[in-house]
Amino acid sequence: MKHSAVEPEPESAVALCGESLPALRSFALDIAAYGEELGLVGPRELDRLWTRHILNSALLARLVGPGTLADIGSGAGFPGLVVAIMRPDVACTLIEPLGRRATWLEDESRRLGLHNVTVAVSYTHLTLPTKRIV
Repeated sequence: MKHSAVEPEPESAVALCGESLPALRSFALDIAAYGEELGLVGPRELDRLWTRHILNSALLARLVGPGTLADIGSGAGFPGLVVAIMRPDVACTLIEPLGRRATWLEDESRRLGLHNVTVAVSYTHLTLPTKRIV
């Protein structure tokens, strides 16, 4: 069953997302169009797409310093794609074990023109170091 109610963009998005807002709007439209069908989001997530997913990820993007970010279990791209959109100075590695989701992340990165995204199809227990790094 397709959930039809997609949360409208909140007024706070303008102040929080700034010049990244047009790309985030495109991302939100793509999630609304394909997210449930591809198993990226559940049917009850679209009615809180902005407040629960995009804006929460945007808050993180403002806190992350320049450098690299690993998003483990990227799924639909929260927070990794949002960080990549808002922070071109951050190299984002999106680690996703499911092939269809990884394909979505690669395709969406291309659609959005992101050059700071790498997608790794991997299970985290095979990706993470086994020794504690101090």
